[in-house]
Amino acid sequence: MTRRVKGVLIGAGAIVGLVVVALLVTPFFIDVNAYRAQVVTEVKRATGRDLVLGGPITLQLLPWPTVRAENVKVLNLPGAKNPDMVEVKSIAVTPSLWALLGGSLEVSDVVLQEPKIVLEINSEGKPNWELTPSLAEAKPVAAKPSTPVPLSVGRMTIDDGTLIFSDSQAGLSVTADKAHFTASVGSIDGPYSLTGSATVNGAPMKLELAVGPKGAAGHTAGMTLEAAGGRLSFRGTLSELGPQARAAGKATLAADNLVAFADTLLAMAGQPARPLPLLLGGKVSFAGDIEASQTSFAAKDFALGFGEDEGTGSVSVALAPTVTVDAKFSAKRLDLDKWLASLKVPDVVAAPAPTTPLDQAPPTEPSLPKSILLSIDAKLAIDVGEVIYNKQPGRDLALELETRSGAVALPRLNAVLPGDLRIEARSTMSGDPAKPMVAGDFSLQGSKLRETLTWLGADVSAVPSQKLQTVSMKGHLTSSDGNAVVKDAVFQLDALKATGGITLTLTEPPTLVTNLEFDTIDVDSYIPQQASWSPGERSSGIPILALLGPVVALKLKIAKVVYRGESIASIELDVAREKGTLKLNDLKVANLAGARLAMRGAVAGYWTEHPKADFLFSFAAPDMSRVLYIVGIAEAGIGPVSASGGIAGTYEKLVLRDVALSALGWSGRASGTLSLPGAAKGTPTAAAYKGSIAINGRGIEATIDATFGDRPNIVADLRTDVLDIEAMHGSGRAQTASSASQAIDTAPLRSFDASLHLAAGTLVSPPFNIANADLVANLKDGLLTLSHFTGTLYGGAVDLSGTVDAREAALAYDFHGRADGLPIGGLLRATSGTNVFGSVINVAIDGTLNADDVLLHGRGTTTGELRSSMSGGARLGGYVRASADRFLQYLGSAATGAVGGAIDITAGSLLSLAGDNRGVGIGNLLNAISLVLYRFVNNNDAIAGQVQIAGGILTANGLAVQGAGATAHVATQTNLANSTTYTTINFVIAEDPSGPYLITTASGPLSSLSFSATRGSAKDPPGIEKLIPDIGRLLPTNPSSLVPNIPLPSLPSIPIPHIPLPSIPNPFGR
Repeated sequence: MTRRVKGVLIGAGAIVGLVVVALLVTPFFIDVNAYRAQVVTEVKRATGRDLVLGGPITLQLLPWPTVRAENVKVLNLPGAKNPDMVEVKSIAVTPSLWALLGGSLEVSDVVLQEPKIVLEINSEGKPNWELTPSLAEAKPVAAKPSTPVPLSVGRMTIDDGTLIFSDSQAGLSVTADKAHFTASVGSIDGPYSLTGSATVNGAPMKLELAVGPKGAAGHTAGMTLEAAGGRLSFRGTLSELGPQARAAGKATLAADNLVAFADTLLAMAGQPARPLPLLLGGKVSFAGDIEASQTSFAAKDFALGFGEDEGTGSVSVALAPTVTVDAKFSAKRLDLDKWLASLKVPDVVAAPAPTTPLDQAPPTEPSLPKSILLSIDAKLAIDVGEVIYNKQPGRDLALELETRSGAVALPRLNAVLPGDLRIEARSTMSGDPAKPMVAGDFSLQGSKLRETLTWLGADVSAVPSQKLQTVSMKGHLTSSDGNAVVKDAVFQLDALKATGGITLTLTEPPTLVTNLEFDTIDVDSYIPQQASWSPGERSSGIPILALLGPVVALKLKIAKVVYRGESIASIELDVAREKGTLKLNDLKVANLAGARLAMRGAVAGYWTEHPKADFLFSFAAPDMSRVLYIVGIAEAGIGPVSASGGIAGTYEKLVLRDVALSALGWSGRASGTLSLPGAAKGTPTAAAYKGSIAINGRGIEATIDATFGDRPNIVADLRTDVLDIEAMHGSGRAQTASSASQAIDTAPLRSFDASLHLAAGTLVSPPFNIANADLVANLKDGLLTLSHFTGTLYGGAVDLSGTVDAREAALAYDFHGRADGLPIGGLLRATSGTNVFGSVINVAIDGTLNADDVLLHGRGTTTGELRSSMSGGARLGGYVRASADRFLQYLGSAATGAVGGAIDITAGSLLSLAGDNRGVGIGNLLNAISLVLYRFVNNNDAIAGQVQIAGGILTANGLAVQGAGATAHVATQTNLANSTTYTTINFVIAEDPSGPYLITTASGPLSSLSFSATRGSAKDPPGIEKLIPDIGRLLPTNPSSLVPNIPLPSLPSIPIPHIPLPSIPNPFGR
């Protein structure tokens, strides 16, 4: 080594050492925060946005020069949804030292910690990333370089980043969070690379992207995207970087669920879900050469796999000027059973939509969009040698379809299905290309229909073997509104013939609607003569095709159906199967043994344990017995029946919507929720109802819970404003035996237990109205216990309790209680219609009755025995008040010495009052009646005593009413069994208590009593003869002698005006 070289090395070493020392020492002398204001100003000048440096700026020179800034924000546009456009926890930038020494700007490393970038397009279409330089930047003082400084980023690391994009005009929203990426940028024209993962709109994804520098053939490109169990990759070229780029290369796809993968990609892009057929929701693979641009796509000689099966094909799509598709696919064998078994079906089947009201027109077609073929021109060809379904092959499946200007032609359609069911169709286009005409033929023929139906899962074992043998349908094949249409078709099932047609609509899913019209169908010939029908077992499998496959609809019209020898006229049926839902769009029967029936509804998930239904129905039969006969039930005397309403829910929980039933003189209506746990498995273990019910127009809010099993138990809580017991009684069927002698069956009361609470604002049980009625009762092992029955009867209080014992064949009852403050006037008005009695002497009866120690008990096997065995009694109290009319007012005036007044009375009326007085002078009897009434009127006359019941006979024990100077003693023999009475009231006055002064009787049936009055043995009190001094001049000594000669109804009214009354002191006292 020469000295010169050695000196150079020593000098160089010294210089390097000085540089290292400087790099170590410089950070302690350079304050980069002094440049904060300048940095903020320059960013504002260049972008028009405010920069916020919320944390410190640090400079690190070793091991590499690095500038770090913390809590950096770039503010958003005024009025934006988010205040910050960019927010970064920290930014670390490491430039390339050697590039700087060479005069270029290259970033060796950039690390972004928790960046959050918000990109928005507002409602006016303006994006927030369009930067507007400040005025000073827009008009620079000095000229700027015309060529930008080359920029490259060696490596950029994003740690836990978030990107939020929203477009208010397009309604798009994309959120990518938990982003961890490593990227590099060689230059503006590439190369680029990006590798990492993120969660985009809730979907985790991994992405690898590489774009090479621009070459003669464009850019090499490679991309791999993984998400939702799928992997999409591309290796090829891009003609350029931009919207006009054209991609060409090898594409591969592998997805466990193609539908889920596609939906995820659309969701990640903020796009709405597209109607990709759910039948493609299995394992799919694709491999082939593709070419793609904004206006076209093509794939040639691709391999397409469905599960374990694979086919080949090609497809080309042009998007402009109209959408044009040309596709082919062929496969030797497709195992549809395995494919369907691999599909993921929805966990929950949506409940059916509310049913269209019966008074509105039914939906004309299933609720699906119009055919997709209306807007595209297409040529499709599918050839499959064998398709396995339900473990049997369908052979030679071939379909060629051509669409143009909304017309659909089927140049070829062939299929041979099990049971030798052959389907063939051919149609061609002709005429104006802009409005082509389609014409052809359709044929369906099967000679072993029973085998075909068995293959489809139908049980035909109950149908006579000579039936369901052949089927055929032939018609003209045309096109309408993007649909393939078979019209003017002739259908034949065995010997039954019909006319109709078929419409095939290529929607998502496809829709197949069949129309048939029959003249007469003899159902009797298709049902066995012996065994009765029983429902089959529910399928244990999921009908995938029913859930995900095509919509199948049937519209049927039958002029007459013969069933069990009866004719059922004019039947219209419109039924469809759509996305796992059976829809009864319309069912009408014009004459079912005189009855009319209308029904609409749907059942979703009909194969599941808990299908969901929604039905409306209306039924009216003038003679229900005839209808029941048709279904095999012999029941006479039912008469007219009508029913209507709506029912929705599942086997175990039903919602009743205004369900009404009228039969046997009864009418009922219910709206509420009915729960039936266990019903889905055959027999419910319990039942619960909550809602409103109405019986014969009387509404009740009800909560009823019942448990079944060896011993059912029912708990009911009933509440109503008004409960009219009589109004709730239906007329029912005519009774064939006397109700009094009809045996009471106590067995039903021993078959279950129950608890009842009834609360009624008014309980109407004619002739009584009980306000605020409250009843609590329990039935246990045949013993009904009335815990209490309370209420207000015309202002008085009633409180009863007791038992009804049905534990033996004979029914026994035992009640006790009390009644306080019962208004006598109200009771009389309720039972007799009025509390005013008498034709000549009108007396209004009022007062208050108390009944204590009320006891009632009896035993019997018929209602008659229950009445005749009734025993018990009550202790009565209270008072009665009799108010007199003008006649008594006159008597009162005479008795107290008042002068004046008039007696408005007729001779005929007096005779009618006296009746047969047994030789006693009419004046004497009238005086006695007047005196007795006078002693009791206008007083609160105390009631005291007891009534007793023995053997169904009610008697009085010491029952008396105390008046003013007089007492009424009541003796009665009232037969409760046959409703008759003989009641005597002896009036005793204080002046002569040795015997009755006046005796009155009431006898006969309670519904038409006979009354009489006779003079007792007690003497008149002094002065009684002066009460009516002129009575002798009005009537003869023996007034009964006038009765035969003078017809009383025709006697004129003879007024007796201005009778002078003597002024005498009151001889009767009070």
